[in-house]
Amino acid sequence: MDMSPAIFFLLVSVGLIAAELLIMQFSVFWFLFFGLGALVASIAAWTMPELSWFLTTAIFLLSSLATAVALYPLLRKWQDQPAPIAGNDAIGQRVTVIEAITQSSEGKVSWSGSDWPARMEGEGGDLMEGDTAIIRRLEGIRLIVGR
Repeated sequence: MDMSPAIFFLLVSVGLIAAELLIMQFSVFWFLFFGLGALVASIAAWTMPELSWFLTTAIFLLSSLATAVALYPLLRKWQDQPAPIAGNDAIGQRVTVIEAITQSSEGKVSWSGSDWPARMEGEGGDLMEGDTAIIRRLEGIRLIVGR
């Protein structure tokens, strides 16, 4: 069975775009650019069945380059926009102290079903086991808490 260029480039297009979405998660974009180029080549081969493999491949390469030049600045600008900081939903929530926290030493708190290292922020005395504190901010996996 002889595969037509239209079907071949359609399959390549689906594969590359799926790889960009599922594996790369819009972090690289090159699979997307080549996938869109393959889609353009597939459409060209489908609408003009007299195109040779060579011309269809040339359309694929040129349209991949054109989509990269046209879309890369826009996608990069979109990607560079500030995203919500992971953990911001934790700020302001109450935690239970399970290991004393002082101004000079870390302790542990229980939040969201897990134990977390915690450090004190601000004045107000030490937090003893069983006390309730409020999450002020996050530093990596460490919660910064206060009264």
